[in-house]
Amino acid sequence: MKNRLKLIPVFVALALAAVPALRAQDAATDKPEQKRERGPGGGRGPNLDQIAQDLGLTADQKAKIEPILKAHAKQMQDIRKDESASREDKMAKGKAVREDERKQIAAILTPEQLKKFDERRERGPRGGGDRPPKGEKPDAK
Repeated sequence: MKNRLKLIPVFVALALAAVPALRAQDAATDKPEQKRERGPGGGRGPNLDQIAQDLGLTADQKAKIEPILKAHAKQMQDIRKDESASREDKMAKGKAVREDERKQIAAILTPEQLKKFDERRERGPRGGGDRPPKGEKPDAK
C-alpha cells in the first residue's frame, strides 16, 4: 500500500509534464483552413473568394467587387463603433449601406449571377435554409 502511495506523485508529475507537449503538438497541427475566413477588413461581411466561387465571377468582376466590399465593410465597422447613435439609427444606417453595396455589385453582375447573389443574400452567409422567404412570417409553434 505504501509503495502505491509513493507512485502517485510520480504519475502526477508525468501527467503535468505531458500537457505542454500535447498542447504544442496541437498548435503545430492546426491548419489555417480550419479558421473561418473573414470578410474584407476582418469584419463579418461577405468573403470575396466565397462569393466568386458561388457566382462564378470572372477575374475582372472580382477586381471590381473587391473595393466595394472593402469600402462597405469599413462603413459597417464605423457604424458599429459609433457609440453616440441609437440601436435603431445603427440598424437604419447598416441597411442603407447594405442596399448601396447590393446596387453597386448588381451593376457588375450578369442577370444569372445577380439572381444567385440575391438568393445567397436571402439565405445569409451561413446557409440559413430554415429562414422563411422575405415577406413571409415564420410558422408559430
